[in-house]
Amino acid sequence: MGSEWFMTAGDIAADLGIDQKEAGKLLRNLGERIKRKGGCYIAGRIPASYYQQMKDTDFMSPDGMETDCCPLNQKRLLSLKEFCVYASFGQNMARKFARKAGIEKRIGHKALYDRALFDDWCDKNKSMEM
Repeated sequence: MGSEWFMTAGDIAADLGIDQKEAGKLLRNLGERIKRKGGCYIAGRIPASYYQQMKDTDFMSPDGMETDCCPLNQKRLLSLKEFCVYASFGQNMARKFARKAGIEKRIGHKALYDRALFDDWCDKNKSMEM
């Protein structure tokens, strides 16, 4: 860890076993959550205690963008925002991918995204032409 009080993207990547780019996105997301709560943070660093608190809730604390604290990997149908977080996609890419992969489910006018079908698609495919 970079220091005992702060986590960097490199620290997060090593802790979670993810690549540096994905860790950087998570770091920025956590920083934005702190800002929305009226707090301040140092760009490129996140308090280690806050990181651990968020990690313990699968990064789904009620203080963030999400409306509840049920971990995404325990939900079957995800909102667009939740699917974007889960898949590390932007909204346009998420919509396009979901339609093409057949994981978008419509209930009335509401579009939801089937996490189980997405996981299954990821297990069976290496890429998709967009």
